[in-house]
Amino acid sequence: MKLEIKSPSRGFTAIELLIVASILALVIAFAVPMVNSAKHQSKVEDALKITQDSVKQARRKARFYQTDVLLHIESGETERPNAIKLTLPKLRQDPALNDYGEEFSLPEGVDVISGDAVIRFDPNGIVDWPATVVLASDQSEDMSQLLLIE
Repeated sequence: MKLEIKSPSRGFTAIELLIVASILALVIAFAVPMVNSAKHQSKVEDALKITQDSVKQARRKARFYQTDVLLHIESGETERPNAIKLTLPKLRQDPALNDYGEEFSLPEGVDVISGDAVIRFDPNGIVDWPATVVLASDQSEDMSQLLLIE
């Protein structure tokens, strides 16, 4: 009589597969909200950088052209999207540039909570009245950034 030695099977049992599937489900359940939160926070940070860059550019234009520069921060509360507009209402040196203006769009999903604001930079690049701009994700106001323009 021959003894046959059975080798163990090489497959996975149903219990092992269920354990792996439940671990993967838990990892996904915790990862998806974190990824969405990071995505919204990234948009708010991008909007903050755009706002800071537009403030720097307004200061530079005021000093360069030696004239007042207006920075319009629009909250998008109406049908307009959130935007930042830079205008030079009266250029003393070059009348051909009177209609000069630039517009910067804020990323979708970011709201300007502080409302519309108009900030005037004098010919030295100094703000006549400090302004506070609050940017937040439209998904959660917990994800917000504050910028003081002075």
